[in-house]
Amino acid sequence: MIIVLGEVMLDKYTYGKVERINPEAPVPILNVVEERYTLGGAGNVANNVASLKHDVFLISIINNDEFGKCIEDLCNKNNIKYCFISDGRPIIVKHRFVAMGYNQQLLRVDYEKIRPIDDSLAEKILEVIKKLNGEADILIISDYAKGVITKKLMDNIKKTFKGKILVDPKPKNIEFYKGVYLIKPNLKEASQIVGREIENKAKWDCTKILVEALKIAQKIRNGDSRIVALLDIADNYLQIERKKVIHLLSRTIALARRIKNADIKLLSLVRIAIKYAELLPDTDINFINFELNYGYYN
Repeated sequence: MIIVLGEVMLDKYTYGKVERINPEAPVPILNVVEERYTLGGAGNVANNVASLKHDVFLISIINNDEFGKCIEDLCNKNNIKYCFISDGRPIIVKHRFVAMGYNQQLLRVDYEKIRPIDDSLAEKILEVIKKLNGEADILIISDYAKGVITKKLMDNIKKTFKGKILVDPKPKNIEFYKGVYLIKPNLKEASQIVGREIENKAKWDCTKILVEALKIAQKIRNGDSRIVALLDIADNYLQIERKKVIHLLSRTIALARRIKNADIKLLSLVRIAIKYAELLPDTDINFINFELNYGYYN
């Protein structure tokens, strides 16, 4: 099992048609057609793990209101186990308004109240993690610096949790994570952490990174969390060529078939390659998606 701890958010999408401009101000009028809700923040991380058929347990702070009920319903629908604690703060909601037909986001409205959790809530979270110690071997910290993760809580987690701790950090909290197994900032966050801009001067070859990830997976057979570092490089920097992408995807899928408990990061590797392949107009995406969805899962 994988534990995910952090700020759960609710992503709300309001889709509509724009056919005229508001006479009161130079802004479009959105005629609402549909509203949709998805898990965001740490909830999105848990949902990604669950979508890969892996047991996941989500721990966070939510309020007992209609948005909280919506988050619980989404977790139940997506086979995410959870423990939610309330301290009365409103749920973080990111509300996006999108014009249909153009697929253009017009506006995003955020609802949030940021404050650190108190010691009593931190102790409740720690007790849940202690109970899961025998079942879970990985703890993912999804830190959005909204108050769920505090230094005292992290110090106690590092003393208590027996598995590997992986962190997607916010630079302002980087001191909390000394001694964890893996920290995975993006390029901007890494620049803020080291105090200088990190430039990508070289042209990376995505195929080389994919090959290295495959070599690691082949050696260890059950996957390894260090693959995530390679994925992050691939996701931020790389260019790929159509023929090499399809060839490497085929190799990755073939490898996943041979590994009974294929590592989730290995499958993420395929999806990253697909994301870049979609940018190339002549790439056979239908073939790739067929192989991924029916070749591996069947």
